[in-house]
Amino acid sequence: MTNINLLEDVAPASNSLGALTELGQRMYDLEKEIEQIEITLKKKKQEYKIISEEELPDLMSELNSQAFALGNGQGVYLHEFMSHSLPTKTAITRQKDESAKNELMVRRQKCFEWLRDNKADSLIKNTVKVNFDKKEDQKCKEFTKEIAERGIDYSLEETVNSRTLTNHFDTMLKEGKELPTDLFKIYTGSVGKFCSADDVKKIILKGKI
Repeated sequence: MTNINLLEDVAPASNSLGALTELGQRMYDLEKEIEQIEITLKKKKQEYKIISEEELPDLMSELNSQAFALGNGQGVYLHEFMSHSLPTKTAITRQKDESAKNELMVRRQKCFEWLRDNKADSLIKNTVKVNFDKKEDQKCKEFTKEIAERGIDYSLEETVNSRTLTNHFDTMLKEGKELPTDLFKIYTGSVGKFCSADDVKKIILKGKI
C-alpha cells in the first residue's frame, strides 16, 4: 500500500496559490493607485488651465504687462490664440444622438457654404474617391470628370486644414472684418506661456519673441 503524505502534496500548491493571490492583490492595488493618480492629474490640469487661461491673463492685462521674469531664469508671456470648429464627418458619425448628429451635419454644410459665398473656397480641399471592381483597370485609366454620368460609384470628401482656416480668420480679424463666430464656434483669447528670461526682454522691447 502506497503511503500518501497530504501535507507534502498540498504545500507546493498552497505556495503557488499564495504567490498568485499576492500578484492579484498587487495588480488590484496598482489599479486603484492609478485611478487616484489620474483623478489628481485631472484636477491639476484643470487648475493649470484656470491659471494659464483666466487668472494670469486677466491680471497681466490689468497690470498692462506683456511679459515678466520668474526667479528661476524662466519667463512668462501672453500668447494670443484662436480656436474654431468645423464638424468633421468622423465627429458626425461618432455622434450617437440623432438630433445632435443632424445639427452637426447642417452646420458642416453651412460652414462650407459660407466659405464659398465669402470667396474662401480656395481653402477647401476636395477629394474624390472612386470605386472600381476587379478587372476594371482599363476603366480606371479612362476615368474622367464625367464619372457621375457614367454611373460609377464615388464619394466626395470636403476638408479644410485647421491651421489654414485659423490664418484666414486671423487675417479677417486684422482687417476689421466680421468673423462668423457662431457658425464656426470661434473663440479668441490669451494664454500664459513660458519663455526664457532673454525672450522677456525681447517681448518688452519689440512686442514679440
